[in-house]
Amino acid sequence: MIDINAVRTDPNLAKVVQAEFRRAVGMINGRWKLEILWLLSHGTRRFGELKRGLPGITQHMLTAQLRALERDGLIKRTIFAEVPPRVEYENTDAARRLRPIFIEIVKWAEEHERLGAWSEPDLQPGEHA
Repeated sequence: MIDINAVRTDPNLAKVVQAEFRRAVGMINGRWKLEILWLLSHGTRRFGELKRGLPGITQHMLTAQLRALERDGLIKRTIFAEVPPRVEYENTDAARRLRPIFIEIVKWAEEHERLGAWSEPDLQPGEHA
């Protein structure tokens, strides 16, 4: 557990904590990574299910994001020896630990909307609100 008061008063500790924060954010940063992790927080999904759940994402981008999340140990890819091959994705324990944070983000968004401080998300070409 981070002692926020120690971080505020100890510049060396502040640098260490900032570096860890930067590393963690780098693992989940990107246009699609958090949405992918959110979808997978509801259960195992196949590639096509993820693609349908992320309007506007290209197949190439989804593949790249899934590979990065797998490389960072946040998702697990299971390949089944079937014809045609079946591949499923699921969150790892590390990613499952993000679920309470996702729930807090949703609560924050609901509160933010109730306060009237909400704007439509930036949409990519071809996306609809």
